[in-house]
Amino acid sequence: MNALTYNLSWASQQDVERGSEADFVAQCKRVKRNCYQQALKKIKELHYSYKFDVIGIQEVVDPNLVAAICRSTGLTGWYRGATWKSIEQIWSECAIIWNTHTLGTMETGKTINLAKVDENNNCDARTCCIVTTSYDYNLIVAHFPWLNRREDILAITEIIDAHISSNGPIIILADTNDAKTLITKDFPLIIKNRKLSHGLSKEEAREVIKSCCWHEKDHKWPHLTDTGDYILSENVPLIKVPLPYPSNESSETELYSDHMPVVATVILQHNRATSRNNTRKLRARSASAQPYRKKTNTIKSRTRIKSIPF
Repeated sequence: MNALTYNLSWASQQDVERGSEADFVAQCKRVKRNCYQQALKKIKELHYSYKFDVIGIQEVVDPNLVAAICRSTGLTGWYRGATWKSIEQIWSECAIIWNTHTLGTMETGKTINLAKVDENNNCDARTCCIVTTSYDYNLIVAHFPWLNRREDILAITEIIDAHISSNGPIIILADTNDAKTLITKDFPLIIKNRKLSHGLSKEEAREVIKSCCWHEKDHKWPHLTDTGDYILSENVPLIKVPLPYPSNESSETELYSDHMPVVATVILQHNRATSRNNTRKLRARSASAQPYRKKTNTIKSRTRIKSIPF
């Protein structure tokens, strides 16, 4: 299956020169380009080439973003979640969109915060959305806190592990803020005893998937030198940035977001028969625990269940 992860810049969506991407938005205005709308068009073009089974988006602000991507790709599964950034009094959102034919429909959806409350009772918003599908896949989109040491990774994996109830395959589409490239095939995330990585060594990752972030010349942060936008799973044979890198010249126009998109081919090894049996058992238990649900067993609901290709 093919996957895309993309941080679409909240400031670009709102067309405001704020935050770490203020200079990026200023550049878009300088060259009279609606970078966010161009990013949505680029996702459509990339989908035409790669036929994505799952797309993860970070920094979701536009209320129409999910609907726009569903329309342009034909994907119908989706989940969108938010956590509260207490100091700035704003929501921070992520969204995941997927192919229900290959990955199943949503059985459960959960939103958690990967940030912790500080000593002043304030909390950052580091959103993580976890979807378990009817085929027992765990689809995760996330925006990690900054990773400065390996202990930070362990803290995050413990949180995510505690919130996954399925033992099925896991795929994570995330902006991990891993500028130090701490996550590698040699040092993967370990969740539910599964070793999840982008399949590259540190040296390979720093060569192949530098995705953050666009900055103007002489900015305090460097221009497109950092890793961190990852697609993580047990078997990722191919991962790359699918677009040419834009320059940071004042005349540059080929801009979409301050982050680059990252695409990957992922092999999710799964016993579909076991998954179907588990799904049947869950439905049977649910039906026996709540017999009144039989009243809602309409033609429409029966058709939905039969549509799953057993």
